[in-house]
Amino acid sequence: MAIRLTGVTYDNRMIDYTDALKKAEIQTNRMDTPGKMTFEGVEDSGIALPEGSAVTFTDGGTVVFKGYVFTAKRDRYGNVSYTAYDQLRYLKSKQSYTFENQSLEQIITQIATDFNLTLGTLEPTGYIFPSLIKENETCLDIIFDALSKTIYQTGKIWIFYDDAGALTLREAKNLQITTVIGDGSMMTDYEYKRDIDSQTYNRVKLARPNKDTGRTDIYVHEDTETISKWGLLQYYDKVDDELNEAQIDLLCQNYLKYYNKVTQSLSLEAMGITGIRAGMILPVLINDVETLSYNRVLLAEKVTHTYEGSAYHKMKIDVKNFEQLGGASLV
Repeated sequence: MAIRLTGVTYDNRMIDYTDALKKAEIQTNRMDTPGKMTFEGVEDSGIALPEGSAVTFTDGGTVVFKGYVFTAKRDRYGNVSYTAYDQLRYLKSKQSYTFENQSLEQIITQIATDFNLTLGTLEPTGYIFPSLIKENETCLDIIFDALSKTIYQTGKIWIFYDDAGALTLREAKNLQITTVIGDGSMMTDYEYKRDIDSQTYNRVKLARPNKDTGRTDIYVHEDTETISKWGLLQYYDKVDDELNEAQIDLLCQNYLKYYNKVTQSLSLEAMGITGIRAGMILPVLINDVETLSYNRVLLAEKVTHTYEGSAYHKMKIDVKNFEQLGGASLV
C-alpha cells in the first residue's frame, strides 16, 4: 500500500502532507451526506493547510478522496487535525427552484452549474418530473429528494456522489465488486441486527389535495398479514397534486413494498479494499446468519476507511439486505 496526501492552498502553494500524516479516515454515505475525510498530522508550526485548501488522498495511485478543508485544529504539541469534505458540502446552501419536465440528471446539472461545481458522469434515469417545486431548501435535500422519488418511479437504485472531484450519478448495478466479504474472506468482525422499530410500515396512506373539490383525496395500501403479526405501523405523507390516481396508486404500492419488511442491518469490519464506497454492491457470506448463509448481494449504505501509517488499512461497512429495497433492481 502506497498512500499519499497532497494539498493546494488558496494561494496555489503545493504541499505534500504524506510524511506528516499520522492517521486518516474517509467516510461516505449513500444518501444525504457529503463525503468526509478527517486526518491528523504533526507540524512544526502554524497550520499547513488552511481552510479552503484542496486536498487529494491516493492509495496505490488511485484517487480515493478529493475535497476541501473546512476545519483545522492545533494543540501546543504540534498535533494538527483537519476535516475536509467533497463537493457535496457546497450543496448545503439553500435555494428555491421550480423544475418543469426535467429529469434527475437535468436537475443536478442545473444546480451544479448555478454553484460552479464540477460534473462527471450522469447516467440517464429515464424518469421525467412533471413538476418539482422547492422553496428555501438545501440543494443537497432537493437533489436527494428527487433521487428518492426517481428510485420509486423507476424501480432502480441510483447513486449520487462525488467521484474524486466530479459530481456523478450512476445506477447501483454499475458499481459492483466481485470480492466476497465474510467468512474466511477479508472480514474481521460483524454485528447483525433485525428490527421493526425504525423503518418498517405495513400501512401506507398518501394524501393529495384536490383543487376541484377542495378536499383531500386519500390512497391506502396495507398488508393485513403483517398487521396481525406486528400491529399497525402506518406511513403517512402528502404527494404532489399534479400526480394522477394511477401514479399515486403505484407510489403507494412501491412504498408498501419498500417498508413492509423486517429491517435487517449488518455492520462489517474488514481488511481495507481500495475504492469501496457507499452505494456499491457487495457479495457477502456469513454462515452464522441465516439470511446471509449463502452468497448475498448487499448495498453499502455507509463505508469508513481508516489508514494509520503506510501499512494499516481497515474498513467498516454498513449494509442493507437487498430485500428491503422495495423491488428496486440492484443487478
